[in-house]
Amino acid sequence: MIANYFLLYFSALIISFSILGYGFLLSRIIDKNFLSYNLGYQGLLGILFLTFISYLTIFFMKHGYIHNIIVHLIGISSFLIYFKKRFSFNDIKKFLILFSILFIGLLIIRNHDDFNYYHLTYSLGLTEHKIFMGLGQFSHGYRYHSSLFLFNSITFLPYIKYYLFHSLGWFTLVFINYLILDFLLSNKTKELKFENFFYLFVILFINIKFSRIGGYGTDLSGQMILMAIFPLIYSTLQINIRSDLFKSNLYMIILLITYTVTLKSFFILTFLFLISFLFLYDFKKIFNIVIFSKTFIFSITLVLLLIAVNLAYTGCAIYPVKSTCLTNQLSWALEKDYVGRMYNWLQQWSKSGASSTYRVENPEEYIKGFNWVSNWYEKYFLYKFKELILGLTVTIVIILVLFRGPKKEFLNEKKNQGLLILFLITIILFFEWFYNHPALRYGGYHLFSIIVFIPVCYYLSQKKIFFNEKKKIIISLICVSFIIFGLRNIERINEEHHIVKENNFPLFFSPQQNFEKFELKHNTNLYVPTDLSGCWAIKTPCVFDANGVIVNKKWGYIIFRQVGDLF
Repeated sequence: MIANYFLLYFSALIISFSILGYGFLLSRIIDKNFLSYNLGYQGLLGILFLTFISYLTIFFMKHGYIHNIIVHLIGISSFLIYFKKRFSFNDIKKFLILFSILFIGLLIIRNHDDFNYYHLTYSLGLTEHKIFMGLGQFSHGYRYHSSLFLFNSITFLPYIKYYLFHSLGWFTLVFINYLILDFLLSNKTKELKFENFFYLFVILFINIKFSRIGGYGTDLSGQMILMAIFPLIYSTLQINIRSDLFKSNLYMIILLITYTVTLKSFFILTFLFLISFLFLYDFKKIFNIVIFSKTFIFSITLVLLLIAVNLAYTGCAIYPVKSTCLTNQLSWALEKDYVGRMYNWLQQWSKSGASSTYRVENPEEYIKGFNWVSNWYEKYFLYKFKELILGLTVTIVIILVLFRGPKKEFLNEKKNQGLLILFLITIILFFEWFYNHPALRYGGYHLFSIIVFIPVCYYLSQKKIFFNEKKKIIISLICVSFIIFGLRNIERINEEHHIVKENNFPLFFSPQQNFEKFELKHNTNLYVPTDLSGCWAIKTPCVFDANGVIVNKKWGYIIFRQVGDLF
């Protein structure tokens, strides 16, 4: 067991250095000014670049040991080269301390319910084969694409194998913590600003609320990133458009929003935040800065790769938007009527019209307009949403009590204008979320939190509060968030031990499973589990029904076609 602790710790640490190395590489490629951003930003850029590489190479080869070892050797080499040039050993010391404090979050026995159903097998399939066409016909899991699975496949390495397939959310949490801590504790201005208070709220929120890494799914990483870059958007609105910093910040914002879109397609609406720049700056200048940049080319290429993978699995550019499905053009594409029904089902589920134990009558009527609100209020708001509100309220009261001071005499109207625009855009996004998919995991956490944080942080920023006077309080609050993070994980691990008696702790539980092998044409096999639930870590592609499957090979790719009705 002790050996597994070291295995998990050092495997994650090696991948962290590789991620940072790729962050330095992408900075060097896109904008050399990025190299002046802290290790938190470098880490997020590194995750983005590794995801890009994973998308690109999966069309040509599987992400087995050889592929991944080469990828990470390049990343670690880049880390060694650029770190010495741009950063100090004090930076790496701070990173290692933070890494170690949060390491307990990586220790899990039980993942979320969807992990054994499709997260694990989807990711594992990418390590055993290059991309297949038409897997979306076999189960729901292969239809819900996220770049999370592509990143998972890159972490598949000797000894650790697939036991870091739950780590993306944890890496994101570590790098966002570093990003915020560096900003808060290396305050270059004596007076606390809007950004300082906002970041303080964010770090307290994510460390306390998002302490269970095993429950992240495909959504929370993107929500954390969007909360973390909001102050960057706000501060960039006060910068002269001719400055290099303005361009670099804008490029960083675009890249990170693009990355969140690959995690979950509904994050694409977050690009509406960029409208704030069009209100305050000349449209033509913004257009020229963005369109003729490496950032734009990189982002468009990444989105095209995302669409290509979606098409490969489902025949739809964006699932479950039926208008994007090439049903008549691709033999493996899902039927539009079926995709439309699935879209309605997702709305029904997110509006509390369905669960594992019940279904509402007349679901099509239920999801229309606001027919669902009363039921949603009773079954969802009074539990999960109410809990969020209470948590935020307690945090705000504590901050307001601890950070008191006299009001400033002079106010910056441009800052107020930019903040008002961002606030209105957030409200619009929040109402879109509430109307279409009002489950917090589908974007509600970050939108509601931003709406709450903006007025409170604005109020605090209008007061004369100095960093040196509040430094001990800031550090104490951050330490409390780490303590709560640790205690909640200790409690969680204890509960998991009681639930799963036979386990492989600190590695997550993955039981041995029996399966039936179906040999098809072109040396292709399908594997159907015969016991337990889900696919777990059996060979891939893992499906639940291999009857009526036709296999073709074209352009060097295996194409599946399952005859029969999906419903």
